[in-house]
Amino acid sequence: MKVMYTRLLVLVGTLVCAACHGNSATGPAPISSSDSTFYVAAQESGADNGNCNGKAPTNQGNGTCPFRDFTATKTLHLLDNAKSVTLFVRQGTYTLTQGLDINGAGSSEGERVILAAFQGETAVFDGRNSPRELVTVSGQYVTIQGITFQNAAGYNLEVRGARQVVIQGNRFLANGASDSLKGDGGAADVTVRDNEFTQWDSQAIDMTAVSRWTIERNRIHDSRGVDAKAIGIKLGSRDVTVVDNEISNTQGISMGGTGNAHPDAYEAFNLSVRNNTFQNVGAFAAEFYSCSNCQFQGNKITAAGAGMRLLSAATEGVSGCPGGCKPNQGVTVSGNQLRNLVGGHGGPPDLFWAIEPSEVSGLSSGNNTYCEATSGSSRFWISGVFVRFDEWVRTVPTDTSSSVAARTDSRCNW
Repeated sequence: MKVMYTRLLVLVGTLVCAACHGNSATGPAPISSSDSTFYVAAQESGADNGNCNGKAPTNQGNGTCPFRDFTATKTLHLLDNAKSVTLFVRQGTYTLTQGLDINGAGSSEGERVILAAFQGETAVFDGRNSPRELVTVSGQYVTIQGITFQNAAGYNLEVRGARQVVIQGNRFLANGASDSLKGDGGAADVTVRDNEFTQWDSQAIDMTAVSRWTIERNRIHDSRGVDAKAIGIKLGSRDVTVVDNEISNTQGISMGGTGNAHPDAYEAFNLSVRNNTFQNVGAFAAEFYSCSNCQFQGNKITAAGAGMRLLSAATEGVSGCPGGCKPNQGVTVSGNQLRNLVGGHGGPPDLFWAIEPSEVSGLSSGNNTYCEATSGSSRFWISGVFVRFDEWVRTVPTDTSSSVAARTDSRCNW
């Protein structure tokens, strides 16, 4: 069972990252023994950081038994500059007041580092609001699976410049301040799938200066922060796909946005947000700021404050690009379905679009379904003026392929 489970985790990483390549690591000498598998088991009788070799999930006697927790230097740094190492964490809550560093030193898929909950058991990493980063991932070829993260002072998990990273099947609970999952420092070739995010402070997932991320099949719901967003992508981030996620009871998604200084002309490049569901989302479901060739397609939006918005420096202020970021360019919004828009942040119900004319260069909006509460209630905001659909398409003529429908229409039944 142990060997099969390890191979399953490695196979998942292989399927995701077979075409990836990245940086070398620095630090302590790598753990290089082949097929090194260790166990930590807080609730196992006989588990011990000093007297056990960590090579068995239960106490086998004669020192063959699991480590107990992450209070010892040996266990805290077991995955620091490691390769070909799998660490299974058994049932229990593990306090990480110093934070845990995972640095993948491998140079191929076969040298992947894996941190995982043991065979479906509930392993909880709790920062007790002490470390700013509960877990930090750097290096390359790292998989994190099945862990519950909670109570970091800042980030529950930070992917700092790492490559070929798989984050799947985890639970991200409350954090003290800032984002629950943070990607930064040029982190690339990262897959975030099948996780649950809830009770975060600022953003569930925030990506700054990253590339080639895939965010898929996650459940993102019930933030704690009043203005907390589900996902933010900015500071020159590029080639990010957000697909098949469930987003509810929070704010929406930011494609680009104001932030710190960076060398790029746009805040984000080549983003694809498609086939997601948005429900009970305050204010706008999707906002674009200095986004180049970004797509919002096939999404279903129910009971949001409003639909989509193209922001500008005139309303949001100058962002971090040299001399100010360029306006949105080449945005595509198509095949989306919107219903029961309730209004929010002072906006009226059934507000499907808001734009500044300076932001519509290359905008292609079409084949969307705008479901209105009553005939004529649909609204489109253009630079401070609310207009009806026939006036809207004079500014965005590609949207003539979209339609306004009554909520009772079959097109509004999904």
